[in-house]
Amino acid sequence: MSLKTLVKRLLLGPPGLRPRPIRRGLLRSLTFQVDTANKSQRLLGLDEAEIAPCVRQMAAAARSALDIGAADGWYSLYFASLPNIERVQAFEPCSTLMDRLRSNFSLNDPTFTAKLTFVPKFVGASDADGWCQVDTAAADLPLPVLLKIDVDGGELDVLRGAGKLLASRQALLLVETHSRELEDGCIALLSEAGYNCQVVRNAWWRALVPEHRPIPHNRWLAASSKSYAPHG
Repeated sequence: MSLKTLVKRLLLGPPGLRPRPIRRGLLRSLTFQVDTANKSQRLLGLDEAEIAPCVRQMAAAARSALDIGAADGWYSLYFASLPNIERVQAFEPCSTLMDRLRSNFSLNDPTFTAKLTFVPKFVGASDADGWCQVDTAAADLPLPVLLKIDVDGGELDVLRGAGKLLASRQALLLVETHSRELEDGCIALLSEAGYNCQVVRNAWWRALVPEHRPIPHNRWLAASSKSYAPHG
Protein backbone atom coordinates (compact mmCIF):
# COMPACT_ATOMS: atom_id res chain seq x y z
CA MET A 1 0.00 0.00 0.00
CA SER A 2 1.40 3.40 -1.00
CA LEU A 3 1.89 6.20 1.53
CA LYS A 4 -0.72 8.27 -0.31
CA THR A 5 -3.28 5.47 -0.04
CA LEU A 6 -2.48 4.93 3.62
CA VAL A 7 -2.90 8.64 4.45
CA LYS A 8 -6.18 8.76 2.51
CA ARG A 9 -7.53 5.77 4.46
CA LEU A 10 -6.50 7.30 7.78
CA LEU A 11 -8.17 10.61 6.95
CA LEU A 12 -11.25 9.45 5.04
CA GLY A 13 -11.78 5.81 5.93
CA PRO A 14 -11.60 2.76 3.67
CA PRO A 15 -12.67 3.00 0.01
CA GLY A 16 -16.00 1.75 -1.26
CA LEU A 17 -19.23 3.42 -2.34
CA ARG A 18 -21.37 4.07 0.74
CA PRO A 19 -23.32 6.90 2.40
CA ARG A 20 -21.10 9.44 4.08
CA PRO A 21 -21.82 12.70 5.89
CA ILE A 22 -20.58 15.68 3.89
CA ARG A 23 -18.85 18.23 6.11
CA ARG A 24 -17.35 20.62 3.55
CA GLY A 25 -18.37 22.21 0.29
CA LEU A 26 -21.76 22.65 -1.39
CA LEU A 27 -23.40 19.63 0.26
CA ARG A 28 -22.22 20.41 3.76
CA SER A 29 -24.54 18.83 6.36
CA LEU A 30 -26.11 16.50 3.77
CA THR A 31 -25.48 12.79 3.16
CA PHE A 32 -24.18 11.35 -0.09
CA GLN A 33 -22.72 8.10 -1.39
CA VAL A 34 -19.01 8.65 -1.98
CA ASP A 35 -16.26 6.22 -2.92
CA THR A 36 -13.01 7.65 -1.58
CA ALA A 37 -11.08 5.64 -4.16
CA ASN A 38 -12.13 8.11 -6.87
CA LYS A 39 -14.22 10.90 -5.33
CA SER A 40 -12.38 11.76 -2.11
CA GLN A 41 -12.30 15.45 -3.08
CA ARG A 42 -16.03 15.61 -2.42
CA LEU A 43 -15.37 14.94 1.26
CA LEU A 44 -12.65 17.60 1.34
CA GLY A 45 -14.71 20.33 -0.35
CA LEU A 46 -12.33 20.37 -3.34
CA ASP A 47 -14.41 18.67 -6.04
CA GLU A 48 -15.01 21.33 -8.74
CA ALA A 49 -14.31 23.90 -6.04
CA GLU A 50 -13.58 26.55 -8.68
CA ILE A 51 -17.26 26.88 -9.60
CA ALA A 52 -18.69 26.64 -6.07
CA PRO A 53 -18.99 30.46 -5.63
CA CYS A 54 -20.84 30.74 -8.96
CA VAL A 55 -23.11 27.82 -8.09
CA ARG A 56 -24.02 29.40 -4.75
CA GLN A 57 -24.68 32.87 -6.16
CA MET A 58 -26.70 31.70 -9.13
CA ALA A 59 -28.68 29.14 -7.12
CA ALA A 60 -29.56 31.82 -4.58
CA ALA A 61 -31.20 33.84 -7.38
CA ALA A 62 -33.07 30.95 -9.02
CA ARG A 63 -36.53 29.50 -8.47
CA SER A 64 -35.98 26.42 -10.64
CA ALA A 65 -33.00 24.36 -11.74
CA LEU A 66 -32.28 22.02 -14.64
CA ASP A 67 -29.39 19.69 -13.92
CA ILE A 68 -28.46 18.53 -17.41
CA GLY A 69 -26.06 15.64 -17.14
CA ALA A 70 -27.03 15.05 -13.52
CA ALA A 71 -24.94 11.87 -13.05
CA ASP A 72 -25.33 10.74 -9.41
CA GLY A 73 -27.18 13.90 -8.36
CA TRP A 74 -24.50 15.96 -6.57
CA TYR A 75 -25.76 19.27 -7.94
CA SER A 76 -29.41 18.22 -8.11
CA LEU A 77 -29.36 17.55 -4.38
CA TYR A 78 -27.74 20.90 -3.65
CA PHE A 79 -30.36 22.75 -5.71
CA ALA A 80 -33.23 20.86 -4.08
CA SER A 81 -31.86 21.62 -0.61
CA LEU A 82 -32.30 25.38 -1.11
CA PRO A 83 -35.60 26.83 0.12
CA ASN A 84 -35.82 29.36 -2.72
CA ILE A 85 -35.66 26.68 -5.42
CA GLU A 86 -39.13 25.25 -5.95
CA ARG A 87 -38.52 22.69 -8.71
CA VAL A 88 -35.55 20.68 -9.92
CA GLN A 89 -35.33 18.56 -13.06
CA ALA A 90 -32.50 16.02 -13.23
CA PHE A 91 -31.63 14.82 -16.74
CA GLU A 92 -29.63 11.59 -16.78
CA PRO A 93 -30.05 8.92 -19.48
CA CYS A 94 -27.82 6.34 -17.76
CA SER A 95 -30.07 4.07 -15.68
CA THR A 96 -27.26 3.11 -13.28
CA LEU A 97 -26.49 6.75 -12.48
CA MET A 98 -30.19 7.57 -12.21
CA ASP A 99 -30.65 4.78 -9.66
CA ARG A 100 -27.73 6.19 -7.68
CA LEU A 101 -29.25 9.68 -7.89
CA ARG A 102 -32.53 8.39 -6.48
CA SER A 103 -30.65 6.61 -3.71
CA ASN A 104 -28.71 9.74 -2.79
CA PHE A 105 -31.92 11.74 -2.51
CA SER A 106 -33.45 9.02 -0.31
CA LEU A 107 -30.65 9.59 2.23
CA ASN A 108 -31.81 13.15 2.86
CA ASP A 109 -34.88 15.21 3.71
CA PRO A 110 -37.90 13.85 1.76
CA THR A 111 -38.97 17.41 0.91
CA PHE A 112 -35.98 17.53 -1.45
CA THR A 113 -37.32 14.57 -3.42
CA ALA A 114 -40.74 16.23 -3.55
CA LYS A 115 -39.21 19.04 -5.62
CA LEU A 116 -37.46 16.69 -8.03
CA THR A 117 -38.45 15.37 -11.45
CA PHE A 118 -36.31 12.54 -12.83
CA VAL A 119 -35.90 12.79 -16.61
CA PRO A 120 -34.11 9.79 -18.19
CA LYS A 121 -33.36 11.62 -21.46
CA PHE A 122 -30.60 13.34 -23.37
CA VAL A 123 -31.00 17.11 -23.86
CA GLY A 124 -30.31 18.67 -27.24
CA ALA A 125 -31.63 20.81 -30.08
CA SER A 126 -34.84 18.84 -30.74
CA ASP A 127 -37.53 16.73 -29.13
CA ALA A 128 -37.35 13.11 -30.24
CA ASP A 129 -37.28 9.61 -28.80
CA GLY A 130 -35.00 9.75 -25.80
CA TRP A 131 -34.30 13.47 -26.32
CA CYS A 132 -35.82 16.78 -25.29
CA GLN A 133 -35.14 20.50 -25.55
CA VAL A 134 -34.58 22.89 -22.66
CA ASP A 135 -37.45 25.06 -23.93
CA THR A 136 -39.84 22.11 -23.69
CA ALA A 137 -38.66 21.08 -20.25
CA ALA A 138 -38.65 24.61 -18.83
CA ALA A 139 -41.94 25.79 -20.33
CA ASP A 140 -43.87 25.76 -17.04
CA LEU A 141 -41.07 26.32 -14.55
CA PRO A 142 -40.96 29.35 -12.26
CA LEU A 143 -38.34 31.89 -13.32
CA PRO A 144 -35.41 32.49 -13.09
CA VAL A 145 -34.11 29.06 -14.15
CA LEU A 146 -30.59 27.84 -13.42
CA LEU A 147 -29.10 25.54 -16.05
CA LYS A 148 -26.15 23.36 -15.07
CA ILE A 149 -24.93 21.70 -18.25
CA ASP A 150 -22.38 18.90 -18.29
CA VAL A 151 -22.93 16.79 -21.39
CA ASP A 152 -19.46 15.81 -22.60
CA GLY A 153 -19.39 17.69 -25.90
CA GLY A 154 -23.07 18.37 -26.57
CA GLU A 155 -23.23 21.73 -24.79
CA LEU A 156 -23.87 23.82 -27.93
CA ASP A 157 -26.81 21.60 -28.93
CA VAL A 158 -28.30 22.05 -25.45
CA LEU A 159 -28.08 25.84 -25.82
CA ARG A 160 -29.59 25.71 -29.31
CA GLY A 161 -32.65 24.07 -27.78
CA ALA A 162 -32.99 26.84 -25.17
CA GLY A 163 -33.73 29.81 -27.44
CA LYS A 164 -37.01 30.84 -25.80
CA LEU A 165 -35.63 30.63 -22.28
CA LEU A 166 -32.51 32.56 -23.24
CA ALA A 167 -34.65 35.24 -24.92
CA SER A 168 -36.55 35.74 -21.66
CA ARG A 169 -33.24 36.84 -20.03
CA GLN A 170 -34.31 34.68 -17.07
CA ALA A 171 -31.65 32.00 -17.39
CA LEU A 172 -28.55 31.55 -15.24
CA LEU A 173 -26.05 29.16 -16.78
CA LEU A 174 -23.10 27.05 -15.75
CA VAL A 175 -21.72 25.14 -18.73
CA GLU A 176 -18.83 22.69 -18.70
CA THR A 177 -17.01 23.04 -22.02
CA HIS A 178 -14.99 20.21 -23.51
CA SER A 179 -12.92 21.94 -26.19
CA ARG A 180 -11.75 25.44 -27.06
CA GLU A 181 -14.05 25.42 -30.10
CA LEU A 182 -17.08 24.49 -27.97
CA GLU A 183 -16.20 27.15 -25.41
CA ASP A 184 -15.91 29.81 -28.12
CA GLY A 185 -19.17 28.64 -29.70
CA CYS A 186 -21.06 28.77 -26.39
CA ILE A 187 -19.72 32.25 -25.64
CA ALA A 188 -20.72 33.49 -29.10
CA LEU A 189 -24.26 32.07 -28.83
CA LEU A 190 -24.83 33.39 -25.32
CA SER A 191 -23.32 36.80 -26.03
CA GLU A 192 -25.60 37.16 -29.05
CA ALA A 193 -28.55 36.35 -26.77
CA GLY A 194 -27.56 39.18 -24.40
CA TYR A 195 -25.66 37.28 -21.73
CA ASN A 196 -22.44 38.14 -19.96
CA CYS A 197 -20.00 35.24 -20.00
CA GLN A 198 -17.07 34.46 -17.77
CA VAL A 199 -14.70 31.53 -18.09
CA VAL A 200 -14.01 29.88 -14.74
CA ARG A 201 -10.39 28.85 -14.98
CA ASN A 202 -9.00 25.84 -13.20
CA ALA A 203 -7.24 26.79 -9.96
CA TRP A 204 -3.45 27.09 -9.81
CA TRP A 205 -3.35 24.53 -7.03
CA ARG A 206 -4.74 21.85 -9.35
CA ALA A 207 -1.12 21.09 -10.16
CA LEU A 208 -0.90 19.73 -6.60
CA VAL A 209 -4.48 18.45 -6.22
CA PRO A 210 -5.54 17.41 -9.72
CA GLU A 211 -8.97 16.32 -10.85
CA HIS A 212 -9.46 13.57 -13.40
CA ARG A 213 -9.75 15.59 -16.61
CA PRO A 214 -8.39 13.42 -19.43
CA ILE A 215 -9.02 15.87 -22.30
CA PRO A 216 -6.74 18.88 -22.93
CA HIS A 217 -9.42 21.59 -22.60
CA ASN A 218 -12.06 21.12 -19.91
CA ARG A 219 -13.40 23.94 -17.74
CA TRP A 220 -16.56 25.84 -16.87
CA LEU A 221 -18.34 28.86 -18.31
CA ALA A 222 -20.72 31.01 -16.25
CA ALA A 223 -23.30 33.22 -17.96
CA SER A 224 -26.19 35.45 -16.98
CA SER A 225 -28.20 38.23 -18.57
CA LYS A 226 -26.67 41.68 -18.52
CA SER A 227 -29.15 42.78 -15.85
CA TYR A 228 -27.72 40.26 -13.39
CA ALA A 229 -24.12 39.94 -12.20
CA PRO A 230 -23.33 36.39 -11.02
CA HIS A 231 -19.87 37.13 -9.64
CA GLY A 232 -19.05 39.20 -6.60
